[in-house]
Amino acid sequence: MDLLLTPGEIETLTGRKRTKEQCASLDAMGVRWKINASGALIVGRRHVEQVLCGENPSQTPETKRPNFEALHA
Repeated sequence: MDLLLTPGEIETLTGRKRTKEQCASLDAMGVRWKINASGALIVGRRHVEQVLCGENPSQTPETKRPNFEALHA
């Protein structure tokens, strides 16, 4: 399976053929996208799967931090 969606998959996902309209649809869905050096719209497959499955891809796992208060006890 490819890392990026194909142009056909992006069209199916958004229901749009024009890049500008696809970008607007992706924005409305909360899907991140980029334009590559050749001007093509690129969308990460894993990110789309996360968004469609209801996961929050922007949520980062909580990192553990030291308890500095314990040093003063």
